[in-house]
Amino acid sequence: MAPWDSPAAFKNGESFTGGANDYLRLLVKEIIPRAEKELAGPPAWRGIAGYSLAGLFALYAIYRTDVFSRVGCMSGSLWFPGFKEYIFSHEPKRRPDCIYFSLGDREAKTRNPVLKTVQENTEEIQTFYQNKGIDTVFQLNPGNHFVQGIERTAAGIQWLLNR
Repeated sequence: MAPWDSPAAFKNGESFTGGANDYLRLLVKEIIPRAEKELAGPPAWRGIAGYSLAGLFALYAIYRTDVFSRVGCMSGSLWFPGFKEYIFSHEPKRRPDCIYFSLGDREAKTRNPVLKTVQENTEEIQTFYQNKGIDTVFQLNPGNHFVQGIERTAAGIQWLLNR
């Protein structure tokens, strides 16, 4: 789900390999059409949401395809090297109707210099979209990255559904 190759961000971690484009192609060309065949009619809108690296992927997806109009980026890996700069220098394929951001209030409290940027980057990216007139929210939750991931994801999806 990483948009491009990048060195490991964690001690003893593996390097990231940029497989996001391949996964997005599978999602858009095969998974979504197969799922939508089961619907009674066309969907009113399509959203994409994810937690952690999947949150990064969800935001990246709107720059590579125009099929999503709502985005949920919960505890998104917006520390990913070069991603904030990518967003600031590229245009989405479709202007999103709304974007939900959330993060744990302890996620940036780390000695890891890469991960330490997550809250600052998330806030700057949310402000960037807000300044473009896109309906956005940034929710700061108690805890670190691993606290209440399911509940945080559900809250983001619920926000998208209520727009």
